Amino acid sequence: MNKSTRLGPAPWRPSGEADQSPAERVLVALSEQTRPVTTADLVDVVGLHANTVRAHLQELTAAGLVRMETVPPAGRGRPAHQYTITDQGRAVPRVNDPAFAEYRGLTTAFATYLAARSEDPSDEARDIGRAWGRQLASGEETDGADATGLVIRLLTRLGFTPVPPAEATPEEGIALRTCPLLELAEEMPEVICQVHQGLVEGALDQYGSRTTGVQLLPFEEPGACRLHLRDTGPSGSGS
Repeated sequence: MNKSTRLGPAPWRPSGEADQSPAERVLVALSEQTRPVTTADLVDVVGLHANTVRAHLQELTAAGLVRMETVPPAGRGRPAHQYTITDQGRAVPRVNDPAFAEYRGLTTAFATYLAARSEDPSDEARDIGRAWGRQLASGEETDGADATGLVIRLLTRLGFTPVPPAEATPEEGIALRTCPLLELAEEMPEVICQVHQGLVEGALDQYGSRTTGVQLLPFEEPGACRLHLRDTGPSGSGS
């Protein structure tokens, strides 16, 4: 198959934290936000001087990786600016973190075991994914964000480069542009892809979502898998 028409996501390529520039730190921080944020918000997250953060935001905006919006001031004074990451910005490789390292190592080990030993690896893999999703979500700061936004933030941390649909076309679902276990997913999709679907289901349950359907479509199109979340909304606290 021609590489330009190859179905599915690209492999996730982590960069070392020590190699991150301040601009990359700002971009990573933005990728983990579930709402537009101000310069002051980012200063609290990345620990850089406000002038440094402001300069890098201008640089990232000019590169098309960040979108700036002007909002009216609450009282007297100049209008404020809020920032969100763009689809292009989400496609930039993310730095590794402990959640990703644990996820990748353990998934590789039990996926190989299930594929060789289990009579029904798909169901067992999905159950394991659900348990893992609940565990990962239980340590997340929700910050009042909705469940879909929290899932996108979690998938970003794990190396999936999720790109939400445009507001006008929510039915398109979330594009997963990279896969942290692409080689294994291609070799044993009945295990790896079911782990990924279960992980989302477990996380949504922990976030207190009333999602009635999670559908992961592996290798759906050139450059992405597709994730559909239907009828999401609050339904109390997760367990």
